[in-house]
Amino acid sequence: MAENDLIVLVLDWRQTEAVLEAARTAGRSLTLVTPRAAAETYGAGYLGALQDRADLEFPDVAFTLIVDCGEAAGYAMACLRAGVRTISLQGPPEVAAKVADIARQKGAAVVERPPQALDLAAALATLLGSPSPRRKNT
Repeated sequence: MAENDLIVLVLDWRQTEAVLEAARTAGRSLTLVTPRAAAETYGAGYLGALQDRADLEFPDVAFTLIVDCGEAAGYAMACLRAGVRTISLQGPPEVAAKVADIARQKGAAVVERPPQALDLAAALATLLGSPSPRRKNT
């Protein structure tokens, strides 16, 4: 996640595809973030497939997908096994530290969830040159 990345909340593949296509057109890098506790809601398989498909279809766009695992270390581990490279995990620091160590060994990372992200409409407006974006608390 680069400091000047646009941070965008994505709910599914269609939103991910739309914002990555706009980023490609604009020549911008992105940080994509899932809803809170998405690992529990969507499942690791879906989120790993989302990461893989975005990598495959947008190899020329610099992006980071942050999958929010809530406080569920088990779901965090499942996401890492499914190929998700960046997760956020809340909960006891000692548990998060253990998961972070395992993530590093897999070439992945545990990061803090960004406090705010643009919704899809605001992100597209920003990327395609429209007026000021609205931010959502994530």
